[in-house]
Amino acid sequence: MTDLPLRVRPRGPERKLAPASTPSLDKLPVELLEIVTNNLGRPIDIVNLALTCTRLRQFVQLYGWEAFLKGRFGLFRPSGDAKSTAHGLTTLYRNWDRKAFTARYLEPSKNVTSLNSGDKIRWRGPQGQTMGYQPSVDSYEEMGSEWVDRKEVLAWSAGANVVVRVKETGHRGARVWQEMGVDTEDPHEPGMFGHPNAWYTYKIPESFEGRDDITALKLLRPHQKSSDIECTVFGTASGRLSMLSADLEQRRATEQLYDTSGRAVGSISVSAASEPLIAASLGDSSIALYSGNYDQTSGDPVESFSEVRPIEPGMRVGRIWSTNFISDSKLAIGLGPTLEPIQVYGITPGGLTAEPLRKINLNSSDVNRTFLTGSDAVEHAMRHIPRPYNTSVYPIIPIPTESQGGSSKEVFLSGGYDGLARLHDLRSPHDFETVFWDVTNDSAVYSLACQGLERFVAGSSMHSMLKVFDLRFSGSHAYHTIPIPPATNSRPKRQDHTYNAIIDRFQDTDKRPVTGGWNVFLSPRNSRPGGARHPYRPGPRNEDSPVYSLSIPSPYSTNIYAGLEGCVQNLTFVSVLDAHPDPLLSHSSAYLPERQRNDIKAMYNPYNDVLNLGMYEQGSEEGLGMQLLTQDDVSSALAKNETRKEFSKRRGLDERWKDPSEEAGKWVRDRCRRGIRVGE
Repeated sequence: MTDLPLRVRPRGPERKLAPASTPSLDKLPVELLEIVTNNLGRPIDIVNLALTCTRLRQFVQLYGWEAFLKGRFGLFRPSGDAKSTAHGLTTLYRNWDRKAFTARYLEPSKNVTSLNSGDKIRWRGPQGQTMGYQPSVDSYEEMGSEWVDRKEVLAWSAGANVVVRVKETGHRGARVWQEMGVDTEDPHEPGMFGHPNAWYTYKIPESFEGRDDITALKLLRPHQKSSDIECTVFGTASGRLSMLSADLEQRRATEQLYDTSGRAVGSISVSAASEPLIAASLGDSSIALYSGNYDQTSGDPVESFSEVRPIEPGMRVGRIWSTNFISDSKLAIGLGPTLEPIQVYGITPGGLTAEPLRKINLNSSDVNRTFLTGSDAVEHAMRHIPRPYNTSVYPIIPIPTESQGGSSKEVFLSGGYDGLARLHDLRSPHDFETVFWDVTNDSAVYSLACQGLERFVAGSSMHSMLKVFDLRFSGSHAYHTIPIPPATNSRPKRQDHTYNAIIDRFQDTDKRPVTGGWNVFLSPRNSRPGGARHPYRPGPRNEDSPVYSLSIPSPYSTNIYAGLEGCVQNLTFVSVLDAHPDPLLSHSSAYLPERQRNDIKAMYNPYNDVLNLGMYEQGSEEGLGMQLLTQDDVSSALAKNETRKEFSKRRGLDERWKDPSEEAGKWVRDRCRRGIRVGE
């Protein structure tokens, strides 16, 4: 790398050479300055470095922000966009740490493009079901040469329908804005933050709601398909497995069917390879492997080239709950209830291995493998050694290869019926490496998603609850500014949480559970959100729905999508009072009217559909320090509420969070209106 020019002092009278001294920072070559910058923790450190002298300012302009991204986030970005990327990433991390987000329900707009007919239709959603549908959600985000240039594709199942939304941002969105209004057939419409959205739907031909509901859905990624089509793999309860190839510009779609022998499809996974494989669980007991070649045009269903039966007739195992590729050569399945609810199969050129490469037992191996001899062995074992227990594993997801905790393709997370999330490493002789435990709630984990490099989110089976856990090692919280609540001597009351006795198994081992995350309830605290443009029609049991599925488009996305009964909810991590928001959002706001750019409510809640959610920090079993907080409305008054700002600053939280006891009377009326007895 070429060094930066240095000022040369004019030669004067000859003087004796001074003893060699340690060179100052501004005298170091660029290669060493990059190493220094790699280890700086905050953007303000880069700014201060640039203020030191002219040479260091030049270094920061040319290489500093790029070196910061490489050292702190493991990213390589063009030097021209590195500063914008650093701004966006650090803002995103800060918003996650401060729990700063806006939540709203997603629903297609009034004019939706039907991929069955090519016409614009009015979205009505599934009809005639006795309960809300269970969405299977998937998404991905494609980033251009600059931080703000993105294309996000979101898809979910709604009964027998597939719903697809395409969102363009940055220069991509600017081009769409220019075309909107000129082409009357353009499907795009203005979305939040000035991002143009286009909605599409596809209904399975001759399908009936309830009988032909879609049970699993996955999107192919950009490197697995042509750029002008979107490919969605889905399976149904009636045994249909299909790849939907949608040409969005031509407004048409074709299906490639796969042979399932009429067996119901329970779960689907698509490998990450450029020529992907499709794995599907069929009839609760079999796993079939198919070619994911989306160019196939034959009218006959594609047959599987490999199939195994992890659950043979007569086995005392419940069913297969999930399947997921943890690498291109390994497939993990979650099943149960059984003693070994995770099995990992190898993938060879001929298909799946006949037997699992690994069976994982979730009991504490250090305790259960204790062997005793002597007359007191039986009595000691009965008293002190926990009896192995059967359980089920529902979701399994691989840790992203760019994650600090999972650089190998051998690391994955699982979520179980016992309410625990576990980190597994196939390189280790142990069945699991870490246990993540929510001391306040032990309901089953139905869904998982990794957020960026350091945390993951778990969807609970009860209370529409998300649980956020941290994967970071001690000392790596570069942007963590939330003070730890003071410890208390009182133990949590039993009615405040459900104690999980399984945790006792780990108390005397080196695998003590990790605690200390935070939870958020996705059921809204404000009454009947939704404006005339985006009416909200919840499912019958939405207020206490499981979180059936979760999806985060990319490690750099500000969004997380959660599938609840009869609806999909979107959390966008943004602080409404941030004077310097993520460039991804502020760049697009230039296309909004002047009044909307200067008004908090008009900018962040123009349709009056933002939800006010509740959350609390999990704390620890010994000193819980738990306090339920709720979000305030997005309004101009929020910026003037000094009391709220002081409370949030003291707790290290976003300004929207408040103590609900401030409005005790309002809460009593609201709970009574919902038919809930006060004190429950």
